[in-house]
Amino acid sequence: MLKNPVRVTLGGLLLFVLPATGTPLAQPPSGRVTGTVSGPGGNPLQGVLLTMTTESGALFVEVTGFMGEFTFRDIPAGLCQFVAVLPGYEDHSIEKIRVMAGEEARFEVSLQIARISESVVIEGVGRDSVANEPEDIFTLTPEQLDALPLPSDRFQESFPLVPGVVRDPEGRLSFNGARPSQSTLLVNGANVTDPVTGEFAVELPLKAIKTVEVNNLPYSAEYGRVTGAVAKIETRGGTDEWEWDYGNLWPSFNFRGGTIQGIRSFVPQIQISGPIKKGKAWFSQGLAYRFVRSRVYDVAAGEDERVLESYDSFTQLDFRFAEKHHLTTTFSYFPLEVDNLGLNALTAANATPDFNSKGWNLAVSQRSFFSRTFVETIVAVKTFDVAVGPKGDAPSRLTPEGLRGNYFNELDRDSLRFEVASSCTHAPPDLFGGHIVKIGGNVSYTSFTGTDMGRPVEILGSGGGVIQRVEYLGDPTVFGKDVQVSAYVQDRWRLTDRVGFDIGLRYDYDRLVSEHQLAPRLSTAFAVDRKGRTVIKAGWGIFYDRVLLYADRFDRFQRRVERNYGADGLPEGSPLVFAPRVADEGLELPRSTTWNIELSQVLAKDFQLRVNYRERRGSKEMIVDRVENGASGAMLLSSRGKSLSRELDITLRVKREKNELFLSYARARTTGDLNDFAALYQDLRTPLFLANESSLFRHDVPHRALFWGIWHVKGDITVSPGVEWRSGFPYSVLSEGYLPLGERNRGGRFPNFLSVDLRVMKGLTVKGRKIRVGFQIFNLASHYNPRDVVSNLASPRFGEFLNSVDMGFSFRFSLGS
Repeated sequence: MLKNPVRVTLGGLLLFVLPATGTPLAQPPSGRVTGTVSGPGGNPLQGVLLTMTTESGALFVEVTGFMGEFTFRDIPAGLCQFVAVLPGYEDHSIEKIRVMAGEEARFEVSLQIARISESVVIEGVGRDSVANEPEDIFTLTPEQLDALPLPSDRFQESFPLVPGVVRDPEGRLSFNGARPSQSTLLVNGANVTDPVTGEFAVELPLKAIKTVEVNNLPYSAEYGRVTGAVAKIETRGGTDEWEWDYGNLWPSFNFRGGTIQGIRSFVPQIQISGPIKKGKAWFSQGLAYRFVRSRVYDVAAGEDERVLESYDSFTQLDFRFAEKHHLTTTFSYFPLEVDNLGLNALTAANATPDFNSKGWNLAVSQRSFFSRTFVETIVAVKTFDVAVGPKGDAPSRLTPEGLRGNYFNELDRDSLRFEVASSCTHAPPDLFGGHIVKIGGNVSYTSFTGTDMGRPVEILGSGGGVIQRVEYLGDPTVFGKDVQVSAYVQDRWRLTDRVGFDIGLRYDYDRLVSEHQLAPRLSTAFAVDRKGRTVIKAGWGIFYDRVLLYADRFDRFQRRVERNYGADGLPEGSPLVFAPRVADEGLELPRSTTWNIELSQVLAKDFQLRVNYRERRGSKEMIVDRVENGASGAMLLSSRGKSLSRELDITLRVKREKNELFLSYARARTTGDLNDFAALYQDLRTPLFLANESSLFRHDVPHRALFWGIWHVKGDITVSPGVEWRSGFPYSVLSEGYLPLGERNRGGRFPNFLSVDLRVMKGLTVKGRKIRVGFQIFNLASHYNPRDVVSNLASPRFGEFLNSVDMGFSFRFSLGS
């Protein structure tokens, strides 16, 4: 854990600033290769496998993006061989491409329809995508991540740039209308979610990332334990040339009352990579330090800051034992400390907990390549430890103005995941078209131990008297374990040059619920015209989610005791005791049925329009019902939950050489049972335990528009605007005793949200060093975007919106090879 913020802050300054002022590593003579890949009619082809092989035998691999674009970074100067391969098309090879140091080579590639080649070996490639694949995949490259205005250079901040991804009122990510715990995050193919809560639980230096990918429609049968979306991160490995990059070396200062009051944020990063033995072994090391003070408005000065401090380390070692056998080992370590977690205009600083987490991931991946077969095995271990603690021993007081006095829960939890996954991808001889068949399986063991102890909560009326007192009784010790087994088969079948199918079947077993399930998946793409400018895509699939580990021993959790008080301050009747209990019918694997239909249209060479409708129906979701029966009650855990999300999005993307624009509009609706098990037992909790209802989700956003772009102008200047407009989130109206008045999340909505952000960077070369300087501005329009609302009817400030963020400004400074 990070126990001394001052010491760590100074350590971060010394670690990142002093090396930047010393003698730099020798600048490698490297260049860049960019371009696009299209089909016979000029339609862009996504998912084309590309390799660049240097004279020394070093191999670089890329995959084309949404508009058929690709970028090879830091290619050693000299002659290279270029190969492009896509099932159903002729392989395209360029024997000699000359890469010049410090320059960019750009060319266009056109692939012709053909049978699957049996002779080309693609080394180091594990992707098996096909053009025009039905899956809704969105990819961000390192150049985009570096250019776009991300507030604190965290990869999670890039996800809301994708249609269908929003941050809920608590700042958690919702994909495709699903709850935050229903999506999964993979780093180099390994699951890095929290083994207990299912939420994303990893931090990586931004400069260690090669690509960020969001798949809102993960129809491929290889994806399991998910009913939302799949987010994937691929990391950067080393090459035969030394490379180094220092990022964001300039701190942002905290201006108040016209004076500087310390540092507001400092998020330096460093990335170093190079050969251990040229042509045989390479390493890559990324480090990031993060210190961020987030101000909460409409709160008394001195108690209005949340402070976050973290240190992220990522190491990757790549070994080439033989021409066709590669091994990759990665290790990441990411301690985090947050003071005043959950601080807002309604929760006082003394009523917020302090949060500490510490985790590490270790993964070993072995890959073997043959002329028609690719085999991969991954062994991964993850630990993630969490501690959430109140600031004292006093009861927590919930008043009409908000939470005061103290936080009400103490959590200390250690968790573990061990998994082994293996897959084999094979291209058999053609049979009614070309096929790529993938079979695989996964075995995962998860466990946790710790304490989860509730503390007293007093609900106070407008006059200051106690209306209700809540206490927790019983042993706070918690533990659980689970074993999960999966297997799948997937066939990517290109029937003709205009019709393709993805057909898959997945098997899942979960020991915790002793349940076996089969999940069929089917998706298709059809090119209306021979040039492939108009493509219709559709898909349907059944998905089964993970069972949260907290369910393993839920009946041993602490009991909740509620005692009501009258106006005279005396207890009324007997206390109501809610015992944790699992429904008599037991638990089942959460399930969703998802389908979509999409029209993709190339309007012109650089313009592509996409119209997509998707629907997701969740069932057997785990919820906790409030059951009352006289003086006894139950917190009843069952698999009776349901949810429904629908979304129509229209996206226009323009890609012209280095410049790109992205514009989208989404119309969505998300409803379901509100007493979600994962939400009630997340790390930061609510003191209320209300009756379950089916209503709007807190992250329901009927209308949302996104715009972002990257423009390169003369003088090596990059201008990157970002604009988001959306409907406000819904909220509930509550009585003096914090009971809902009317349907939950139907009391009204926050005002419409508008954020206009901008990042401008200028490239320079000084004494052989590449330097980038610039600035970024957030909420450029100074739009009023409140984050809190007084929703208790007994408050004199009822209906008042609070805590909007002011316009923010910061400088940027980076050094690179």
